[in-house]
Order: sequence, then structure tokens, then C-alpha cells
Amino acid sequence: MDFSRFLKKRALVDLARHLIQIPTENPPGNEKELVLFLKPLLSKMGFQVKTHVSPKGRWNILAERRWGKGGRRFIFNGHLDVVPAGDSSQWRHPPFKAKMEKGRIYGRGTSDMKGGIASFLHGVSMIDRSGIRPTGTLLLHLVSDEESHGHQGTGYLIREGLIQGDAVLVGEPTDLEPVIAEKGALWFRILTIGKPAHGSRPDLGVNAIEKMMKAIGRLNSIKMKETHPLLGKATLNIGTIQGGTKVNVVPGGCTVEVDRRMLPGEKKEKVLRDIKEALDSLRSQDPFFRYRIEEIDFAEPSEISPDEEIVKVGIEAIQEVTGRTPKIKGTSGFTDGRYYINPCHIPTLILGPGAARQPHTTDEFVEVADLVQAAQIYALIIVNFLR
Repeated sequence: MDFSRFLKKRALVDLARHLIQIPTENPPGNEKELVLFLKPLLSKMGFQVKTHVSPKGRWNILAERRWGKGGRRFIFNGHLDVVPAGDSSQWRHPPFKAKMEKGRIYGRGTSDMKGGIASFLHGVSMIDRSGIRPTGTLLLHLVSDEESHGHQGTGYLIREGLIQGDAVLVGEPTDLEPVIAEKGALWFRILTIGKPAHGSRPDLGVNAIEKMMKAIGRLNSIKMKETHPLLGKATLNIGTIQGGTKVNVVPGGCTVEVDRRMLPGEKKEKVLRDIKEALDSLRSQDPFFRYRIEEIDFAEPSEISPDEEIVKVGIEAIQEVTGRTPKIKGTSGFTDGRYYINPCHIPTLILGPGAARQPHTTDEFVEVADLVQAAQIYALIIVNFLR
């Protein structure tokens, strides 16, 4: 089915720009204005729309549209929040003006992932203009908080028992390549405990920064041998470090925050055990080495089989629209897709417009041509999955 003749490019671009022009930076997480813009738009498109506000005041949309009776339930997930734009003077164009230049839209959230949301909604309108009527139910989960692990967005909807479906499409930017696996992330904090003393008499104290240097070395020596065909190796990154109070004081404390990216099949308990064993081995060598470890947050790794129907339907749609054979991929970042795959056991495909390296960058942009192709691909996926 060729949906290109039902495309209204100007309307698609205008919608994408409007979504981008409503700032939804997280933190603090202010998705309400965008939800209130989308609610009447979705109602006009034939969706039954409900808003769900999390205990921490974050706004989420659950919208449902049925064609015929019975049939399957197909979910689209898109997050409304974006990471902070940072220093706007460093941008070529203001981050929330959605400036058009040479076939690109510039702004925070263009690729991650308001462009994907705009393309999906335009894909639905293209189906309406085509006169095709699938059989089944289309569900929209337009959520908050994804940039902070999604606990107040998709995670909240799951805790409330609001998610049921047969397949999910997450519109994160993937260069319009099908993504079926993602790394997990274990974030934790390590504190080394020293003994303060005058800077002129370090022999009377225990330097917590020096102890942390040993701890970092030991963390980086942990061997991570496992590899994944789509994701490569697990990784460990020391993201922040803080220590000491004044130059002439032996520091009594030092803290690092660590990002450990996990592969499907790895368990959090085993990862933490390996880390503690590595640090405990330092304690056996140095009687003054003392530490404490605290978990900050956790996102499970996830993957689905390439043989899942939603993957095959996605690949066929990409081929039909672009004329190329896509390559199945994985992503080193984590998405809300893990919520559907792990606790809900719903096959989930991650597929969207925008370069995979664009999210969170200064001068973030999305190609209009990608939005156009994504809208057509999404329309085909909806129709073919809800045959």
C-alpha cells in the first residue's frame, strides 16, 4: 500500500514544530502543557483520551481508537519529556524555536523524540484519508519522565495495571532501523571513608580521595567478558567524583557515581556482587580502606527475538517505503521499551526517525525527509499488524 499520496507534508512539519516549541525539559518535568495541547487534537482524530497524573504530578496520556470489533491491540509509546537544552547561546538556533533550515528542523527534542510522535500521529491521519479501516485497537501511550528512567511515566502506568497489548512500537530515533535489544543501566554511588586531619600532617589522617583512586582502579580492572551480537560488551563509566572540603584538610570522604551498562541475561545481583568482591579485596590489602555502596537507579536490559511478528512487519514496511533492506540493531541506551518487554512480556520494536547520535546534543535536529518516511512506515505497520 502506497501511503505517499495521502501525506500532507506541511501539516506533518507544522505538528512536529509545534510539539518542539512547547518546552518539556526534565528536570523538572513539565509535560502538562503539551498534554493539554495534544488532548483535543487526539480527540478530533477519533481517540478516546484519558490523562493520568502520577503521584509526583507528572502528566501522561492514554488514548484508544478502535476500528471494528475485536482484533488485536497495538501500542505506540512516545515520551513527551526532553533533556535540558543547556546554554542556549551555544546553539545555532534557539532550542525551542524549531527553526527550519535546509530540510532540517532544529531544536531540543526534534529527534528524541517529538519528531517520532508527530510522524506517528500523521501516519494515523494518512490511514484515515486512505479510506482503509483496520480491525483492532490502536493505543497511544504518550508519557512523561522517560529521561529519568520513566518511573512516573510508563513505569507508573504498569504499576497501575493500565497496559495490555499484543505488540508495541517505541518511536525513539534509530535512523529508521529496527532495534530489538537494549542495554540496561545500573547506577550506583560509592563513598570512601577517610579520617580528616590538618593538611600539614597527612600522616595523622586517612585520605579518602587516595582510597577512591584505588577503588576506581579496582573497578576498572573487573573483567566483563560477555558480548552480545547486537550490543557488544558491557561497560562501566565513572560519571562523577566529589571529595574533600579544603586544600589544607585531609579529605574525610570521597564519592563517585558509576554507570554500569548491562547486557541481556546479566543480573543486577551478580553485577553488584562482583563490584563488592572487587572492593572487599582492597579492604583485605589495606586495613584503612573503608567504603559504602548505594544503588541510585536501575533499568533492566531487554531484547526480543528477530522472529517476532512486529519485527517482520516493521522490516517489510521499511523495505516498502525506502526500497532498502534494513539491518536489525541494538542500542546502548535504554528506552521505555524495557517496561513492555520485561514485566509485560509484550513484543516491542524500537523504530523512529532521527539519527541515533542526535539525542541530547547541542543543535539537535531531525531531517524532514526522515519524518516523511517514518509517517509512511508507521501507517503501514499499523495497517499490516491490525489486518
